Amino acid sequence: MKVSILRNAFASTVLAIATCLAHAKLPEPLDPREVSTMSFEQRLEHGRMIREEMKKATPEERKAFRDKMHQKIQGLSPQEHTELHQKMHAEWQALSNEQKTQLRQERKAMMEILTPQERKELREERRKAIERMSPEEKKRWHDEMHRSPKGD
Repeated sequence: MKVSILRNAFASTVLAIATCLAHAKLPEPLDPREVSTMSFEQRLEHGRMIREEMKKATPEERKAFRDKMHQKIQGLSPQEHTELHQKMHAEWQALSNEQKTQLRQERKAMMEILTPQERKELREERRKAIERMSPEEKKRWHDEMHRSPKGD
């Protein structure tokens, strides 16, 4: 009797370990400088790969990934951050309407992967980030976010 209980416990443990090992581990977030050198197609493909891995990840793993990504962005000097922001903004402006629509759809698909709790946490993060902005930054951000998709 004890042997069968131990055998079942051992089998359950092995199965749990195998499940954890089979679970996809999210890759390390890329350095923002590296992302800024990628072409539109490379960024799109990388985003799709990350989204596929995010689908397999737990909410805790997704949060850890986002935290690492934020740390990499915060690791930039203020000048680097500004330069990368301006470069990425200019590249966004240069995209065709079809490419912009494609990227918006990719971002929307990424959000659909998240649990309602994760979405709530992201909204809270965004709210806090907006609170830290100057009035000019808030206005610029609002104007950019509420612009008509057709009028880009």
